[in-house]
Amino acid sequence: MTRHAGQLAFFILIFIALLLALAWAQGHGFVAERITVLWAKAIMQIDGPVGYNATDAFFPPLPFVLTIGLQWITGGTAVPTPFILSAALGALMVMMFYSNLRYNGGVSALTSAASVLLLTVNPFFLRALADGPEAILTLIGTWVFARGIVNLRIAGNAPDMMKVAVGLLIVSLSNSYGLLICLGSLPFMIVAARPSMLIASPIGYLVAMFYPVVAAILSLIFISKIFDSALMPQLVEAPLNISLWGHFAILAGLAPVTLLAALRNIVTPQYVLPLIAAFGTVLGAYLLNTMLHVESDPALAIAPMLAVLVAAIRFWPLNAPREPIIIALLALSLLLSLLSLRASPDTETRNWFYAAQGNKLSGANLTQDVVNFLEGKDGIMVDVERNPQIVPTIDNMSRFIVSGQTMYDWALQGGLMRAPYILLRNTQKDGAEADRILRRFPELSTDEMPFYDVVFSNERWRVAKRVGLKGATQ
Repeated sequence: MTRHAGQLAFFILIFIALLLALAWAQGHGFVAERITVLWAKAIMQIDGPVGYNATDAFFPPLPFVLTIGLQWITGGTAVPTPFILSAALGALMVMMFYSNLRYNGGVSALTSAASVLLLTVNPFFLRALADGPEAILTLIGTWVFARGIVNLRIAGNAPDMMKVAVGLLIVSLSNSYGLLICLGSLPFMIVAARPSMLIASPIGYLVAMFYPVVAAILSLIFISKIFDSALMPQLVEAPLNISLWGHFAILAGLAPVTLLAALRNIVTPQYVLPLIAAFGTVLGAYLLNTMLHVESDPALAIAPMLAVLVAAIRFWPLNAPREPIIIALLALSLLLSLLSLRASPDTETRNWFYAAQGNKLSGANLTQDVVNFLEGKDGIMVDVERNPQIVPTIDNMSRFIVSGQTMYDWALQGGLMRAPYILLRNTQKDGAEADRILRRFPELSTDEMPFYDVVFSNERWRVAKRVGLKGATQ
């Protein structure tokens, strides 16, 4: 009982520390786009108009279900719901790392605590934390997979086989990029397998590993077809132009140290082959991503390597200098990760790094400025799925006119625009295709819309107000 109370106390302390790390970045103007999208969709589902019709895909399903559930339970808080979820999952992962090193890996309490501290302050972990539950769940799933694949090679029993399958299931339902991790694991599942399993039934072995993933994806597609909904998204993101040296810089943060930790077991094939397989799975997913562009941020694409590093440390050979070397290895990884993320080509990661250093991002108050202007105004027509930043800052969702409501749908289907106010991103005409309102009324981007005048504009937002012809009919 005392042990469980101590674990709960440490969990709460870690949770608060991670939440403060997220609050620090938010206080300096950084909130990840995925956090904003998750929170906005949860708010609209729980507090939005009854007739609200979401048209974007609710994929990956696991983070969305958890976020919407927490939003419903709490009733909404000033702290972003995905922040709470991300910090809780991050604290859980840290506790699992500690328990695995201390009680399964035979590492001393002091070294285990120092190890998880170095892992927690690693920039790749903090960047994944700032990106929300999608990235943290991907790390957890990768760790479960890596542990399972080593234990499967050693013992070859059913529970370890389920660990591998569950790990792949978690990553595939937690992140679109997780699908690439599943693909990246295909060739390495053979490398990691016990020879006796491959001799007995190679097809049965692979089916057992991938059946949960295939079943989950097929069920999503089936539901999507039945309800004619967009449960599965377009997985490709806008490609980021990265040079070869840029990829080397990102990979240098985690890949060399993880490979070194895995190769420490080179004299014991039952350890080194599955660890190399786990390493190759994440690296293979990263290489696939350079061609398919499922994850635009290379730092988040390689972040699951951190979970493989923990698994490799867990199976580090028992010898006298083991613990000092583990600490030195993790300290080296921390230094390399700092240098790696400093050179990141992705704008959002650079912004996070800048905010984490205590620098205020420019334009942090632009959304609050338009909210202040809209105070006391109702009938605000907005495409909330293309402009999710506005949703958490408005006190009452009934002030919005959104998809599913007659005035919104009528205007977008060819009717007369009658909304008292229209809220849009302040974008150039060639960028109007993202917002459905701008696609239907492109003249709003140049202030040439009949019966509407722009009454507010800043670098990010513009508000058009209906003027004249109050009694006009279609």
